[in-house]
Amino acid sequence: RQLVDDLAADTATLKKNRIQILAALTRLRQICCHPALVRGAASLGSGKFEAFFELLEPLLDEGHKVLVFSQFVQCLNLLEKELQERDIRHHVLTGPTTNRAEVVSEFQEQEGAGVFLISLKAGGTGLNLTAASYVVLFDPWWNPAVEAQAIDRSH
Repeated sequence: RQLVDDLAADTATLKKNRIQILAALTRLRQICCHPALVRGAASLGSGKFEAFFELLEPLLDEGHKVLVFSQFVQCLNLLEKELQERDIRHHVLTGPTTNRAEVVSEFQEQEGAGVFLISLKAGGTGLNLTAASYVVLFDPWWNPAVEAQAIDRSH
């Protein structure tokens, strides 16, 4: 945070430091998701992860399917690991996913509760996930239209 403040303090060089400021802000956003995203110890845990599972578990107990979007694939990887440890059924769709249609079909046709972890870029268009009744935007995006598009995947 101090780096951002220092770089932004001098208005004469603000334009020159724009990329560095945006990179630092992105690192701050990652820290807010989980310190492990910026080489912090995974054992530190994450308040955001704790809050997420407090929200998620009652929904799953009620039999709901939940879409979870994040712009950080590494964050989805950490969430997937936690879902596996908690023995929660889930699917994952990110840029490297080669069998998109199969993964979507499995989620749609699966009986009972489940979670679908989706990167905002990979899941932004062309998905119809009407089996889901809840959408979680794990980390906010710079552009609200991208968030709206993600939410629209469940309609």
